[in-house]
Amino acid sequence: MNIQIEKFVAPIQELVALNVANIEKLVNIQVEAIEEAAKTGVDTLKQVAEIKDIEGVKSHFASLTDVVRTTVENAVVRSKSVAGIFQAYPGSVKSIVENAVKIG
Repeated sequence: MNIQIEKFVAPIQELVALNVANIEKLVNIQVEAIEEAAKTGVDTLKQVAEIKDIEGVKSHFASLTDVVRTTVENAVVRSKSVAGIFQAYPGSVKSIVENAVKIG
C-alpha cells in the first residue's frame, strides 16, 4: 500500500519542485529588472543634479542613448530567459508524467 502511495505522490512532488524552481527563476529575473531600473533611475537623478550649464544638458541627453540601449538589451536577455523557462516547461511536465506512467 505504501509503495502505491509513493508511486502516486512522487510525480506530484516532482511537478511541485519544477514549479517552485521556475517561480524562483522568474522572481530572480524580475528582481534583477527592478534593481536595474532603480539603479538607472538613481544614477540618472545624480547626473541631472550635477548639470551646471547647457553643455551639461546636451551631454546628459547624449548619455541617455546609451542608458536606453543597455536597458533594452538587458530586457531582451531577460525576456529570452523567461521564454526559455516557458518553452522548457511542457517538456519537463511530459517527462515527469511519462516516467510516472512507466513506473505505474
